[in-house]
Order: sequence, then C-alpha cells, then structure tokens
Amino acid sequence: MMKLYVIILSLLWQGCFWVTCVKASEADLEWKEAIGFAKQGETDFAFMDFQTILDDCPHSRHCLGAQFALGEYYFLQNNLPMASEAFEDFYAQYPQHEEALIALAYLFQIAKIENRPHDMEGYRSKAASFRQLTFIFNDKKSFRFSSGFQRKYKLVYYINKVELYVNDKLFTEIPF
Repeated sequence: MMKLYVIILSLLWQGCFWVTCVKASEADLEWKEAIGFAKQGETDFAFMDFQTILDDCPHSRHCLGAQFALGEYYFLQNNLPMASEAFEDFYAQYPQHEEALIALAYLFQIAKIENRPHDMEGYRSKAASFRQLTFIFNDKKSFRFSSGFQRKYKLVYYINKVELYVNDKLFTEIPF
C-alpha cells in the first residue's frame, strides 16, 4: 500500500513538472515565431504571438519582452491611448527593470505629442527618481535593449537628463 502511495505521489509530482516544461517550451516557440513575424514585417501576427505568451505562459522568461512589445506595437500603430495603457501596465509590472525607464520615456513622449504637460511632469519626476545613480568616474551610464519588434534601444543616463535612442536615432530626451 505504501508503495502505491509513493508511486501516485511521484507521478503527480512529475506531472506538475511536465506541465511546466511544456509551458516553457510553448513560450519559447511562441517567442521565436513572434520574432520571425516581426523580422518579416508581419507586426499583427507578431503582436498576436506576444499576446499569446502573456495569456498562456504568464510566468515565462519572455513575458517582460512580450509585455513591452504590446506597448511598442500600439505606438507603432499610432494608437497612443492603447500604447499609454500598455506602457503604464509594463511600468507597474516591472518597476525595478531598466526597461521600465524606456517605458517611462515612451510615456513622456506620448504625453508630449498629446500636449499633456501635467503628465509630462509626472513622467519626468518618475524618470529622475528611477534610480539613485552615482556618477563617480563617468558623466553618463547607458543601457541597451533589443525589443521583440527588432528595434534597438539605447538609454543614456546623465546627471540632468535621460536620452532614449531607437535604432541609433534620438527618440526623446527627458530633462530633470
């Protein structure tokens, strides 16, 4: 009887592990497919795959990139209200990640485009207090990020501002 109990317990434990592995593998496949669509310029299909990762594999290592891609997609589609919502959600979910500062830069730029100075000031304040950075030997620090939509980001922190470059072009600057 004890042997049967151990076997059942063992099978249940292995089943839980198997489901996790299947989900991880599924997320990897969805991510690769989304990247493939993005490289081909099929942004709508890439967007659907990024959304699938978030819906079906919420604990995947690709969630940060997929969540960021949603905001990026809406911004590229010029759907600024949805882009704002997506980047706000991203910032709320990943406040300690450097990618969150990129989301803040997008939110700042959207507020600037929509002529919302009060929101611009709020995002400026959040960017200024994002991290207490010390610049002992350098006057700047930088961070690089490649998005699911194959855009290359470079975030440059200065003592008095943050600059965001997208594909080597200045996208926005947030002065403090």
